[in-house]
Amino acid sequence: MSQDKKNLPAKRVGSGFLDKVRSSKAISAAPKQEMLKRAIAYQERPRLLFAMDATASREACWNIAKEITGAMFEAVPGELDVALTYHSGGRLQEMTPFSSEARAFLDKVQTVRCSAGRTALNEILDKADQAPKLKALIYIGDCFEEDAQEAVEIAQQLKLKGVRCFIFHDSSSQAQGYDTKAALTTFEQIARITGGAILPFDESSPDLVRELLAAIALYAAQGIKALKQQTKLLPAARLLLDQMKQS
Repeated sequence: MSQDKKNLPAKRVGSGFLDKVRSSKAISAAPKQEMLKRAIAYQERPRLLFAMDATASREACWNIAKEITGAMFEAVPGELDVALTYHSGGRLQEMTPFSSEARAFLDKVQTVRCSAGRTALNEILDKADQAPKLKALIYIGDCFEEDAQEAVEIAQQLKLKGVRCFIFHDSSSQAQGYDTKAALTTFEQIARITGGAILPFDESSPDLVRELLAAIALYAAQGIKALKQQTKLLPAARLLLDQMKQS
């Protein structure tokens, strides 16, 4: 009898259990795929780096500058990640992590104070060069007191990575004796090399500056095509495109 039992065909023990396992795997695969898609989408989110010159020469117009830049953070599209950096006291002071919560920077902007010292734009350019997925760098400054050739070399690296530099030139400190004209040559080189633009930072026309900042944020989030499509609804988009062609 025992021999007969040994010769019997093996029973498909647990076949129902295996079917359940296969079913559960199929079910669990879907959420994992969705998680992967979300992770990839997050990794592909475009980035914008917003940078400010907070040296002593800009102190006279600092309050209006903070108001204007704060408005820009309020207008940043939801699909764009933003980071804030600034230099003062002769060095780069801080660079925040990139975040999708652009409005969170409103309070941060208000805490920045001007401090005497040489400019440190090259340090900011270098940080931009190291940031993955960066689409645009916005910089607001008046003077440049560093190695211009180094700035050009980093700008060339940024071009290879597809990062455009948009520089708002604040010439208001010229009335206080600061040499803002000398900086313009280097600023123009950076903008031309990267395909960005030189734009006026006019505290007497804050609405225009805000609109230009919003147009740059739109470009960073959705590209040139989206910028062209919004020229009727956003007049600053046309101005930005024109300046980008001239650079």
